[in-house]
Amino acid sequence: MIRSILRRSLDSAEVKLGAPVDYLRYVAEHDPGAMVKFGMLQPASAHRKVLPPEVYHAARIAATQAADCGTCVQIEVNAARASGVPAATIRAVLSGDPLSAPEADAIAFAKMTASGEDPTEPRQRLLERFGDRGVVEAALAVTTAQVYPTMKRALGYATACSLVEVDV
Repeated sequence: MIRSILRRSLDSAEVKLGAPVDYLRYVAEHDPGAMVKFGMLQPASAHRKVLPPEVYHAARIAATQAADCGTCVQIEVNAARASGVPAATIRAVLSGDPLSAPEADAIAFAKMTASGEDPTEPRQRLLERFGDRGVVEAALAVTTAQVYPTMKRALGYATACSLVEVDV
């Protein structure tokens, strides 16, 4: 019974995300309890109260790019578009083109955190602009953005890169 509920939930998630989640189907099939627990991460990965959508999604896209070059990045791009982030901003994040200071700081924070560098400088600028809650949101955005591609890679589902297309 739980497997059929999880399958329907994953069918819905694929439609919402605009990308396949085969690795999550694997988890649901082989350990439904683990899938339920993993699913509890979703509210944390969507937490945003202080950061503007452009800043939040710039951090998530950059963090995901550090861990994945295909489907997970596309999911983040789709989420940014659904939040109203302009396509030009998303393209700039993906290509490394210059952006305004808040987005650039979020990207630097995400990339440095993901690579194990000390992100003190961009974190301080985010703190000055958005306060402690903004830094917590940015940290949560970066951390949770990397969980999904890490899980996918650990299960053997991240075997090839695919081109990310931004729908304008």
